[in-house]
Amino acid sequence: MDRYRVTLTPDGRVFGILDRDQYEFCGLPDEEGRPKRLEFPAREAAERWLNLCYRRWRAWEGEPKRRELVPLRWRPLPAEPPPGPDFWRC
Repeated sequence: MDRYRVTLTPDGRVFGILDRDQYEFCGLPDEEGRPKRLEFPAREAAERWLNLCYRRWRAWEGEPKRRELVPLRWRPLPAEPPPGPDFWRC
């Protein structure tokens, strides 16, 4: 199971990125340093943001000074191929 998932927020108004390890929605600090949940009007916008995060984390893995900023288990799991024709045979 992927750590991050785009889903509707609990109020159902907007989309957010759920961190399944912490069971919290991703956010950024506001002007006062408090976390503010990232909210997107459409699923596609949240997916674009998450893909930007994936690209940044991939780049940071190769930089010793930034490697510690990369979340554990951030990589999305590869899609499993569909079962072959003999899958249902017993």
